[in-house]
Amino acid sequence: MSTKTSHAAPSTEAMTARSAPWNLLADLGRQQLILATESACAVFRGSEAMRKIQQQAAHHASVHHEAVAQKLRSQSEPSDWLAIQSELMRFDLQGATQYWQQLAAAMIKTQVDMATCGTHLLHTAPENGLKPALEAWQAILHNSLNGTANQANTH
Repeated sequence: MSTKTSHAAPSTEAMTARSAPWNLLADLGRQQLILATESACAVFRGSEAMRKIQQQAAHHASVHHEAVAQKLRSQSEPSDWLAIQSELMRFDLQGATQYWQQLAAAMIKTQVDMATCGTHLLHTAPENGLKPALEAWQAILHNSLNGTANQANTH
């Protein structure tokens, strides 16, 4: 004997409950866009910082080398040339070391800023973070698989 099941229109609450995972899943795209945009901002800030470091190092070296060139024009003794050259080499080595340390620090700060962008998604309020969206995705897959299994059992 077969029984008929009624296909009454689902209530608004049932529709909202069913669509909630989809809403959370749709919000995942927004969260990804936020992450990508904040990461891009971190990269751009890092690029600006590195550019400033490069500009300052180039300016400092230019001023110093100009002063050394002026000294060399006024000196005529070979012993003075050697002293000026060794002082210039010391300045260049010290400047290069400082330059690379500053660039490394700026790159590390940029990486930390980018990592912070990603971790804040995991540490936001439960209803706004990444976890609910992933749970919603799992619920959608689970429900669709159960729905398919239920349909197979009823036919």
